[in-house]
Amino acid sequence: MLSGLLVASPAQATDGSVSARVYYPNTSGSGGEARAYLDFTGRSDVTVRNLTVRDICPGDGRPVRAVLVVLDTDGKRTTIPPYYSDRNGCGSDGTNFGTYSLGLSDGWRIKSISLKVCVYNSSGNLKCATSAGRDNPYT
Repeated sequence: MLSGLLVASPAQATDGSVSARVYYPNTSGSGGEARAYLDFTGRSDVTVRNLTVRDICPGDGRPVRAVLVVLDTDGKRTTIPPYYSDRNGCGSDGTNFGTYSLGLSDGWRIKSISLKVCVYNSSGNLKCATSAGRDNPYT
């Protein structure tokens, strides 16, 4: 007979979803959203799964873009290009960018990663929202 306590590994404990929703000012809900699943694989590495950006609009012509934001263990916050844009206009599914691996240089130690989504106007970045950070179990 086996007995004991089962404990999740650190990666299971902190990998998971991030999402953010931004609202265009003075509208009844237009704006955008972004979501992804983060699977940390090391101190400087993460697999980003199903990064999806969705433009929520009445056909307003305002693009929506999302980008990952990394907080390192020294407290430095940096956006990590590229910026991902919904290519489906006002479609209900948005654009899914699939799965990719992100490996930062050896000097980086990822403390957490957030997802930032912005709606733009002709003057540039108009309004943004950022998800809560997802902590890296390896740092």
